[in-house]
Amino acid sequence: MQLLILRHGQAEPMFGDDASRALTERGRAQVAEICALRAAELARVRAIWASPFLRTQQTAQIVAERLRLPVITESFLVGDTSPQQVLDELQQADAEEFPLLLVSHQPLVGSLVNGLCGSGNAHPLGTASLACLNAEVWANGCAELAWLQHAE
Repeated sequence: MQLLILRHGQAEPMFGDDASRALTERGRAQVAEICALRAAELARVRAIWASPFLRTQQTAQIVAERLRLPVITESFLVGDTSPQQVLDELQQADAEEFPLLLVSHQPLVGSLVNGLCGSGNAHPLGTASLACLNAEVWANGCAELAWLQHAE
């Protein structure tokens, strides 16, 4: 199975409620760039799960419009969620949803990629970074990083 993990694009500085921070123009451009660079791989995605925060919803919507897929909002995809909770959800997911795209935040995205690959902190994810992992089972140390694309 294949899992793609996308960190949201660059967001506005925090002035109050973190959940309400929107993408900047640069953030939108970063996400569009990643979509263009990895269009062939993204075209295989069957489902998009995203954090309820505004910047991740906006990021997911940019991808969803290109793929003509709905965005499924998952409350457990916020940045401070335990990676194990996400792994539990992935193990419960229908195989038909894969390749699956998760759109979320740091530190969760970095913890997921590095935990699944058993790579410590070898694979940092900046804004709009997109990782592709392959695994038979979604558990720590059981995935292989197929590729990691960073926005410029």
